[in-house]
Amino acid sequence: MPEHIHETNGHHGRVHIDAHGRIDGVAVGTNLGTIIYGREPAEDERRRLVWYLGTLANSLYHLPLRGIEQRLDHGDGLAMPNIYILLATESHADLAFSDENPFQHYFQDNNAQRPLKPTYDPDIALPDRSIFLRPCPGTQARGLGDMQAVLTQPVLVSQAVQQHSHLVLLGDPGSGKSTFLRYLSWLLARRGLDQQGPPLPGWPDDAHAFPLILPLRALASTILAQGEFPATLTAALNHELAKIYNVREPDILVEHILHNNSSLLLLDGLDEVPLESTSSHAGRAAVLRVVREFTRRYPSMRVVLTCRTRAFTDTIRAQLGWHTETLAPFTLGQIRSFVPSWYNELVAADQIDSSAAIRTGRKLLDTITDPLRPRLREMASTPLLLTMMAIVLYNKGELPRDRPQLYEHILDMLLGQWDKVHHGTESLAEAIGKPEWKNSDFLPLLDQLCYEAHGDTTAHDGRGRLHRGSLHMALLDFFQQARVPQPGEAALACLNYFEQRSGLLVPDSQHSYVFAHLTLQEHGAGRYMAVQSEDPTGLMLQHRHEDRWHEPILLGAGLLRPGDLNALLSDLINPEEDTNPKALSRWYRDLILAAEIGADRDWDLLRTRKAIKTERLQRDLKRGLAALLSDPAQLLSVAERVHAGFLLGNLGDPRFPSTPDEWRAELAAARAGSPTGYLRHVEAGAYAIGSAPNDPDTRDDEKPQHVVQFASPFWIARYPITNAQWHTWVAQANGQKSYFADDHDLNRPNQPVVGVSRATCQAFCEWLSAQLGVTVRLPSEYEWEAAARGGDARRYPWGENWHDDRAACKDDQELRGAGYTTPVGCYPAGAAPCGALDMLGNIWEWTASPWCSYPSAEEEFSAPNMPVLRGGSWVDDRGHIYCAARKNGYPYINFGFRVLLVDPLTTNSPTTL
Repeated sequence: MPEHIHETNGHHGRVHIDAHGRIDGVAVGTNLGTIIYGREPAEDERRRLVWYLGTLANSLYHLPLRGIEQRLDHGDGLAMPNIYILLATESHADLAFSDENPFQHYFQDNNAQRPLKPTYDPDIALPDRSIFLRPCPGTQARGLGDMQAVLTQPVLVSQAVQQHSHLVLLGDPGSGKSTFLRYLSWLLARRGLDQQGPPLPGWPDDAHAFPLILPLRALASTILAQGEFPATLTAALNHELAKIYNVREPDILVEHILHNNSSLLLLDGLDEVPLESTSSHAGRAAVLRVVREFTRRYPSMRVVLTCRTRAFTDTIRAQLGWHTETLAPFTLGQIRSFVPSWYNELVAADQIDSSAAIRTGRKLLDTITDPLRPRLREMASTPLLLTMMAIVLYNKGELPRDRPQLYEHILDMLLGQWDKVHHGTESLAEAIGKPEWKNSDFLPLLDQLCYEAHGDTTAHDGRGRLHRGSLHMALLDFFQQARVPQPGEAALACLNYFEQRSGLLVPDSQHSYVFAHLTLQEHGAGRYMAVQSEDPTGLMLQHRHEDRWHEPILLGAGLLRPGDLNALLSDLINPEEDTNPKALSRWYRDLILAAEIGADRDWDLLRTRKAIKTERLQRDLKRGLAALLSDPAQLLSVAERVHAGFLLGNLGDPRFPSTPDEWRAELAAARAGSPTGYLRHVEAGAYAIGSAPNDPDTRDDEKPQHVVQFASPFWIARYPITNAQWHTWVAQANGQKSYFADDHDLNRPNQPVVGVSRATCQAFCEWLSAQLGVTVRLPSEYEWEAAARGGDARRYPWGENWHDDRAACKDDQELRGAGYTTPVGCYPAGAAPCGALDMLGNIWEWTASPWCSYPSAEEEFSAPNMPVLRGGSWVDDRGHIYCAARKNGYPYINFGFRVLLVDPLTTNSPTTL
């Protein structure tokens, strides 16, 4: 076994292992070897283990920046552990309090009414220390005025891996999924070699595990060659260990690893596996079947699988059945930690001096936190984009406003103008004998290569493989058309520059290349569609069906001419294609893509472009998204509908009235008998109230079931009152803000308002009554239940039996991809007979009724200061949400309300029959 060359770089640098599997003459790996083999390993076993761990640790130590910044990637490069920032998930856990750990401790001056101490402020601290004030119900609640709230901490990714034997880790492009796997593997490899490493919060210091990283595209290739068997995954592991880490007889090592609980299998990039089988890779479904059967055969093996969020469909979720966590965007505290770490590492790499590091880092943080540049703050929440921002500022001295322009700067650096100016070396233009060329002159070539590569993603991580011969011919053809002298030599010089100087392309094998980073490939593919294609709109529409083209389309849209962008948005929003109606599911997804593009491009900015008919586009888009959300067939998944709801909320949701004039229009429509308006008519008559006596899954306080008679009809709001409606009252009548008015997770325009007391809800109703000239009030609990059930005693608004995908509750939290309330009306199939939505799930709703016993109840109780709530919420499981369910309490995060209107003025007191 050849000696592993090592140069120490910092306290936790690379490891030096000699030909005998020793570090500084000391035999290592015995502790982990004993865990793996169940005995002290034999010398050849120990050496094999040590050589693998050493190669793994050293290969992961270097931060891969080829294709992003070549000068920072040469030589020793930058140390990934010195830059890595602790990652968190979107999940939160309540803090436990005791006499030794009172909640006041986390606040300045030990006063809960003061801000958090800087040590715990998410804008300053890392996730392992960050404290969030989450307005949630629970036993650890603390009183804040008339509200209840809890203190929580985010669940760290490392904690999630510890807690779940089978975990799916989701995230958007560049969110840090693969980097986390690399860092965890590096750390575990060092521990396996008995070397000191940095602590990892959420992972015990004495916890050992044997890390195995397997790109799922590599598995897809092996499945195509060897078939769908659990042993195929073992074969793929053996191949990776032999090819990438130079392990001899890897099957011997793997065989022992598979049969104990010390192994950690890290399966990276499910989204990079093609949906359908190709000539070189099995499809995504086949890969999932093999993974599932493999984990059943080896249940003691811990497994983490990564995937882009939008590629992890409900079908895949159901097929795997694993616990799922989503990476949280960087907080300002994480950003503040990354920036100095990054520039300090540049100092260590002799790229800049310490004063320049401080100055540049301060400028980057000032720019990111500038309230006038919110899009840069949003970009900085993605680790990859934050890294690129740091590089661009380091090189260019300025930052662009959005992603496409940021990538344009990156490409500009890769093509060598910076090297030419600052280091006296040849630029790419000089290398091919055309010194007068600008960087932009090479973009048509790069764009075409990126587009072709993305169309044939054959590399293990989703990058397209470019065969050397085809690549050379493409270069030769380009330079011939450009009439470059000696095009053959220019093609070779260009290829050499891409590989050796810029690192834009890297060898994937003896005969092929791949782009250094998938993100740059996606950007180039987007550029090709937007700039080089004769029909950019047609080409983007052609690819919109495939999920892997989603990112190139978004990036390409940022480079379209205004007229072409207007055409693309118009074609997506149009319910017809080539004069034929689109399939409804296709149209709905087109609407979502159009809304995503508009949001990514900034609708306000688009409004300044005369060629873009923003008002018309938004009008038609809002109508289409409202139709999507109102379709009882629910053709899209829960997550897609919720996503569409949020997009509609950002545009201005037309499904509910917000201003007094809009309320008056809805009242006029209701009086005219409109069956589709916001106000839903409930007839006078007899209605069953309470749970049936033979229903074992209900509570005694819901019984006995009895009938009430309403003498007058009434109208009930189709949805709970939203933040947008509440904010109108706040703005126009100096109404009271909800307690969580500044909480982004709860305060989107078309989410139901929460954190409001019943008294403030009644004040809202009084204001609205004065505006409309009719009685607007909270419904009684009998009126609420009558509206939810209709004229029969059905258990749920939609019928007698429970159906998944009818209510936003705890059971479908992973499906909907939202940890809090959803936009109103995302479950149209769950409509009540009167047409009201969200009667179950999403939030508990205040009623006007005091907590008391039903007529003829065996146990009498009364609590006039404890109002009744109805409906159940997103934190309740299906066993607690049904038409008869009731509860009482003080305001929580999941308490809101809807309104009832009666005309003419009446109290509409029910008569019990």
